[in-house]
Amino acid sequence: MSKRGIWKCFVLAGLMLSVCGCGRPNFIGTDAAVYSRGKLYAVDSQDMNSVYAATVTALKELEIEVIETAKDVFYAKVVGKIADGKTITIRMEPGVNNVTDLSIKASKFLSGNEERARVIYTQIKLNL
Repeated sequence: MSKRGIWKCFVLAGLMLSVCGCGRPNFIGTDAAVYSRGKLYAVDSQDMNSVYAATVTALKELEIEVIETAKDVFYAKVVGKIADGKTITIRMEPGVNNVTDLSIKASKFLSGNEERARVIYTQIKLNL
């Protein structure tokens, strides 16, 4: 393949990445959840303090060991460990108009586990 052909491949790959993006989906409404790229993304109509407390309670109710917590006014994170050794990472950020953006990754590596993430999200919603 010539240099020109390689250059075209790089340009095409760059255009594809700019169209599909690499972040969270932007089409999530309030109190909704979307699973994408190994994570469950959700927007909740509660403030971050309430979602954080509900998250810690939900993990305890699901018998998931909480191994790490971090929280300030800009960000919160709860990490849990399941009996099979895999980790659950839940990240929260305050959004506009007193909503909370959260992401749940239920896995040890790059690919997530949608079923586990949805069970955890459902339990968080029950505690709000």
